[in-house]
Amino acid sequence: MQDLVRELLDWFSFAGRDLPWRRPPRTPYRVLVSEMMLQQTRADVVAQRFQAFLDRFPDFAALAAAPLDDVLRAWEGLGYYRRAEALWRTAGIIAARGTLPRAREELLALPGIGPYSASALRSFAFSLPDPALDANLRRVALRLAGERLQPGTREADSAARLLLGALLAAGPPALLSDALMDLGATVCTVRRPQCSSCPLQARCAARISGEPEAFGRPPVRPARRHLQIVALRVESESGLLWRPRPRKGLLAGLWEPPHVLGPVRPDEDAVASVLREWGVAGARDTGERWPMAHAFTHQTWTGEVRRLVARAEPPFQPGRWLDAEALQAVALPSAFRAVLSKVW
Repeated sequence: MQDLVRELLDWFSFAGRDLPWRRPPRTPYRVLVSEMMLQQTRADVVAQRFQAFLDRFPDFAALAAAPLDDVLRAWEGLGYYRRAEALWRTAGIIAARGTLPRAREELLALPGIGPYSASALRSFAFSLPDPALDANLRRVALRLAGERLQPGTREADSAARLLLGALLAAGPPALLSDALMDLGATVCTVRRPQCSSCPLQARCAARISGEPEAFGRPPVRPARRHLQIVALRVESESGLLWRPRPRKGLLAGLWEPPHVLGPVRPDEDAVASVLREWGVAGARDTGERWPMAHAFTHQTWTGEVRRLVARAEPPFQPGRWLDAEALQAVALPSAFRAVLSKVW
């Protein structure tokens, strides 16, 4: 095992990725923020946003003291906004408590912390030999061990955890975890793994078998659901009409404009109905249209934005008129950014 550790760390010393959350100081707060951001979001996207978030909220106390809407605004573009709310709630607990716990059971009791996040925090924040089984670590471990189990199953995770636990116990857990993640992301990839560049090739059962791609193969994802949308840019002298979404569900807590969304192209009756729901009467349709499209993990939206000008400004419920300054102060999802593409 020591030879494997040495070979892996030697490779990582020159081939490892320079990622902002790996730079010192690697505090529990920085680790928690990075792990929450990296859930369901690509590392290159997080790399562009990580430091700006820390500059605005440098520690647990600063994040806990901030209004949730400010946190959601800073989270824009990272998706899965429930993570931001969970991070904010956890910050409040830790700010009151004083420290992030090390015990797995205590970590799992915090908002937004599941089995993977608990292991990642223990490994990266406290350098404990607790394997954080993401897709990369699972794949590397199953190929090394020559296990043809499907990643994510109980049997596969047990086999991967057994090998990785022994590996992390034989060296610096945080550094080894980083090295294994980079190995999976850049060399031991799902398709066409670059075995000739792998520092562990001589010890890899999958490579020795001659068909490394057959090991650690993920399940086939279901096709994304396709929905069609008509979003309405309703203007007045005071601004544009928006409202906050419910705190639960897709795009939770973010702001949205009037829109119609469904499996088929919304008809004029559906558009008229949503306008009545928002209290809009007698708005003039300018005839201006422009396309909008957005892809989520599980569904895609395609459709158009329509520009309407309201003739009156009744006290809408639950909508509000937001001018350019107000729109900068609230959290808006990327999915609806097209509504602003011609703003002022």
